[in-house]
Amino acid sequence: MLRKIIFYGIVGASGVAVNIVVLTIARWLLPHFPTLTYLIAVEASIVTNYLLNARLTFRQPPSWRGMGEYNVVTAFGAVVQTAIYRYLLGRGWHYIWADLLAIPFATAIGFVLSLLWVFRRREEATEHADVDPPRAPRPQRSGSDR
Repeated sequence: MLRKIIFYGIVGASGVAVNIVVLTIARWLLPHFPTLTYLIAVEASIVTNYLLNARLTFRQPPSWRGMGEYNVVTAFGAVVQTAIYRYLLGRGWHYIWADLLAIPFATAIGFVLSLLWVFRRREEATEHADVDPPRAPRPQRSGSDR
């Protein structure tokens, strides 16, 4: 479990880098569309985080269904993070400190929901795939059937 938590954190940090790089390029290409460029950067980081988490953190093959579920998890985490951020801002916190306090909540929610929902079914399927299903016995052939 500790390995998964560490890898989830490393992947999350790489997602920040992807977000900044994509945002920079998108803003250069589309300077008059700041919301669109932000959404492109966020989705790029979600996609790379999902792919890396699937392979490195949870050791499973990625899937379109998993990608969709991961997007839902990420959106839920973002809502919680934003709510905490806005609450702290309303209490007079500096925006950087408010953000730094809100981020771990979204990260924890993302990890738990990824573990319990996004990658759960695939982990169970992988575990069951290692066990051969019971087979019906083969009928014995007599020597005259050959």
